[in-house]
Amino acid sequence: MISACLLGVNCNYKGGCSYDFTKDSRFWSNLKTKFNIIPICPEQQGGLPTPRIPSELLDKAEVIEQGKGRIISKEGLDVTHNFVKGAEEILRIARLYSVQYAVLKSKSPSCGVNSVYDGTFKGVLIPGMGYTAYLLNKSNIRLFDEKDFCDFLKCTISNFKV
Repeated sequence: MISACLLGVNCNYKGGCSYDFTKDSRFWSNLKTKFNIIPICPEQQGGLPTPRIPSELLDKAEVIEQGKGRIISKEGLDVTHNFVKGAEEILRIARLYSVQYAVLKSKSPSCGVNSVYDGTFKGVLIPGMGYTAYLLNKSNIRLFDEKDFCDFLKCTISNFKV
């Protein structure tokens, strides 16, 4: 699985893409010949529009999973239901296709692997995972963010050279 915004799909909260790995032939040719690629956007899958108001986690993903935490938009709208619904659908797809790896968009309230914004909308990052990343990780899917993409390729393609 790969965050669709990293494949040039205009689905991030601004209505654009975050990066386009398909334009980097060194990575893309190795990736598409070795893997079946499943583009994902949990926020769209959860029913949020594109573009959309940015959202941040007010609580850790574990707390949200327990039904005690919230994810809110910058306008103060509770979008927890959308994020949970999207993450559960992505997890269902991952299980259906026996996904082993996911390359996800860093810092995202859905896909953040190592850090997310702190819920103040002031650009402060804290250690933690987005909700979808948390569910995938809990299901033993190995996660990488776009910054670790070379590590992903080295880990999964034995003859890959950077």
